[in-house]
Amino acid sequence: MSSRDDVSARILDAMRDVIAGAVLTNEVIARSMGLNVVDLQTLSVLLRVGHPLSPGELATRTQLPPSTITRILDRLEHAGLARRSPDPSDRRRVVVESLEEAFTRPDGQDPYADIVEGMNRLHERFSVEELAVVARYLEAVRDMGRPPSR
Repeated sequence: MSSRDDVSARILDAMRDVIAGAVLTNEVIARSMGLNVVDLQTLSVLLRVGHPLSPGELATRTQLPPSTITRILDRLEHAGLARRSPDPSDRRRVVVESLEEAFTRPDGQDPYADIVEGMNRLHERFSVEELAVVARYLEAVRDMGRPPSR
């Protein structure tokens, strides 16, 4: 049986490989959409949240400076992937929403469709209980990297 240190080392090695692969894959996907990777990831934040955010909220969630968010939003709007509009509850504020129908490659395909399909096939090799442990672990890793709430 492997020791905790052995298993931890395997996890860290695999995580490094997954992160490197994800960064490179996202770079390819971003380029296929005519974006840079930071713009794509900012758009992904908007899509995952599922509701409009203020530029300040987006800066907090992405940990990017407000001036960078402004430039990203300019590019996303120009590409037809996001829209800034007055906040319905406070017209002095602006909110940003993603335009989900525009989240496709020029060929009209979802850029992540192959990845999602592959993940679904991979999940079939594991029990629900095993997947629940993996999900709990990945959620903990995700939360570890988030800035503390203010």
